[in-house]
Amino acid sequence: MEQIVYDRSSGQLLTASFMDYGMPRAADLPAFHTTFIATPAPSNPLGVKGASESGTIGAPAAIGNAVIDALWHLGVRDIALPIRSETVWRALRDARARSRSGRGQEIHEREAV
Repeated sequence: MEQIVYDRSSGQLLTASFMDYGMPRAADLPAFHTTFIATPAPSNPLGVKGASESGTIGAPAAIGNAVIDALWHLGVRDIALPIRSETVWRALRDARARSRSGRGQEIHEREAV
């Protein structure tokens, strides 16, 4: 869905507009429930907090870390963005190839130091 695609023979960008770019729609998302919890901020006398993008800053990093944590035991140490099923598959394939070539253990030992 979210991917920039070029024609292999001409180099022409095939997803140059929203007409041919797979935009996520409501049907592509899982159902979710939201709630509001009012907690005053202890950092100022009025208890007010900033608004805007503050609720979205931590989520992408948390999702990325969760994916790496789930795949760590399989040898995945990094994953390309955007994280899609194909990206996860490629990371698993590359980790398997590294472990078969003996580079997986070397990388693991280097990161453990």
